[in-house]
Amino acid sequence: MASGDDLATVFSSDESTVLSQDDVEMAVSGINMLLNNGFDEAQALFCKYKDDSPLMNAGYSFVHFMQALMSFEEEKLAEALKILQTTEKTCETGDGFIRAFKKRFSKKKQQVGSELSVEDRIQRQVIVADCLLYQAVLVFTNQDIASYIKGGWYLRRAWKLYEKLHSEVIQLQEKKTCEKINQLSLNLSKPDSNDSVPNQTQKPSKESTSKLPQEPAMDNNDNELTQEVISRLLGSVNFGYGTFQLCMSMVPPKILKLIEFLGFEADRDAGIAALVYCSHSSDMKAPLAVLGLLWYHTVLRPFFALDGANRFSVGISDAEDIIQQKEESFPSSSLFLFFRGRIHRLKKENDASLVIYHKALDESCGQREIELMCLYEIAWCNLLKLNWDKCLEAFTRLNKESKWSKAYYSYLVAVCLGSMGEVEKAHEMLKQVPSLVKRKNNQIEAFVNRRAEKFKKVTPTQEHCRLLALELLFLWHALPTCTAEELQPMLKVCDMQTDHKLLHLKCLVEGGIFKELGEEEMAVNCLKETLARHQGMKDDYHVPAFAMFELASIYMKSPETTAEAKRLLHEVKENFHDFDFENRLNVRVNNALKHLKSNSKQTSKQSVKQ
Repeated sequence: MASGDDLATVFSSDESTVLSQDDVEMAVSGINMLLNNGFDEAQALFCKYKDDSPLMNAGYSFVHFMQALMSFEEEKLAEALKILQTTEKTCETGDGFIRAFKKRFSKKKQQVGSELSVEDRIQRQVIVADCLLYQAVLVFTNQDIASYIKGGWYLRRAWKLYEKLHSEVIQLQEKKTCEKINQLSLNLSKPDSNDSVPNQTQKPSKESTSKLPQEPAMDNNDNELTQEVISRLLGSVNFGYGTFQLCMSMVPPKILKLIEFLGFEADRDAGIAALVYCSHSSDMKAPLAVLGLLWYHTVLRPFFALDGANRFSVGISDAEDIIQQKEESFPSSSLFLFFRGRIHRLKKENDASLVIYHKALDESCGQREIELMCLYEIAWCNLLKLNWDKCLEAFTRLNKESKWSKAYYSYLVAVCLGSMGEVEKAHEMLKQVPSLVKRKNNQIEAFVNRRAEKFKKVTPTQEHCRLLALELLFLWHALPTCTAEELQPMLKVCDMQTDHKLLHLKCLVEGGIFKELGEEEMAVNCLKETLARHQGMKDDYHVPAFAMFELASIYMKSPETTAEAKRLLHEVKENFHDFDFENRLNVRVNNALKHLKSNSKQTSKQSVKQ
């Protein structure tokens, strides 16, 4: 938890003393409390002073945003959206049509002194852009077309602000740099001690005064913008600027067209560079930039195959470097422990990952959202090891304590029960799933609903439930985090399948497992069999789409088969629609095509040189 001395300083100080404290320092303290397991204390601090400073108001809304993002619960998502909209309105600096109309025809003239300083104006506009960005992220959690369009509108508005502010702050920084260069030039041009010394009683001439250093850069209200302030503002802008670029990496290209982002391609490298700059700045969002980078390297890069279909663990070293740099600042932070656990998973060290997640769970005691995040990862680590009883324990607790998607967690509980042989209990649970679905346009709930509907009148077998568990591991892109020792038992589960109606799914999972074992010939045979067995079927259209992607990812490795890989990727992109998890697969397909295009350009350049 946060230090008791820190809290005593904040809450026992005289009110006027606290309010006169630099709000930047106070906001940074609040964020550090948040990340050092002092979630409640940080929330109390931001809540107390949210009406006294735009930065504290921004911190208050961010705490709610973070709670909503970690929990995925509808009530918290709705509450966070409302609070972010309030902060956005509070910090708006531009004159809308109505405000401009009233201002123009009002008899009362605005006092010049009431104008915002450049620093305050830029800070407020950054907060507005951040609020729009956070709203987009929350809306995107629904993962449906309507949400992508709405979220895209928020992103577009945010991007226009970030682009404008980034350019403005860069210009301020360049101006300050020029002033320093001029100052240095003047200093170097002064005569040294060996030169003649002018009469100190003599008044300076007009010529000599014109060579004196100019005053520091001022804003419209004669407030000096120091280099420190400009650097902090740039860090503040760069957080949203960089996060925006990474968000764009997750948006399917078809959705980009729908929200009129046609022609826009996110510069991922620029986004990473912006977040790195922010992480080393004095802005309150510096620690958040660190978390953003860790999330990118350990979650987004592998899940969406952002570095190509076959470079799953490429972000490990980057994440480890960040953790090492920030270890002293956040020694027992449950969030940093969470990312340590992710790193171990990517390194196929699931036993070590479980130890770290249990430690994070202990450290996060009382912070419900972080507890549920850790519990979820513990459940998945046990699922990778086919520890059905431990999976059941964790998913049962999540089903009871989490308000997010009872349908999803009930489905997971049912699959675990069935995998343990308790098929009657599994059947009863599966029959409840359709009634628990709240949002049929949500990809996950739509998927578990379709799966559960098949068991209305038919009791599942133990073998079938275990295959459904492996399907989840495949679709959640978790197989690459398994060792050969963990993958072998999964093949035995596939061998147990005898129902001819499930052979297409069995072959898909087998193909994914053989691919991770390095037995690519067997993988190709299984994936081709998947396509053959699915022909004529009227459901499970996600199976052939994912099979084609897996085939393409294997063919991409050899120059002789890259043309076939490209053909398969385009077939998935152009001919498969309205299947389960279409959006997440389209992101992977798009990144794979970009990777092929990049490799083709490099090959062409090398050929020209030779």
